[in-house]
Amino acid sequence: MDNIENEINYYKANRLEFIQQYEGKYLAIKGMEVIGVYGSATEAVEETGKLYSRDSYIIEHPLDLSIRRTYIKKK
Repeated sequence: MDNIENEINYYKANRLEFIQQYEGKYLAIKGMEVIGVYGSATEAVEETGKLYSRDSYIIEHPLDLSIRRTYIKKK
């Protein structure tokens, strides 16, 4: 299994760009490439796992933490 350090460093180096392009989405990152963009964490894990089950990758959720957000739970 590959070491995920490359993926983590790639995400950290490009975090601001990812926030601008993909804020609120879930990114699948393998090596130094975004290999998928998804609307939910579940979808990201399931779909990426189908294609890369034996490889290392990370799922990230870029958000601008300086923006205050309010979440409302549906009944």
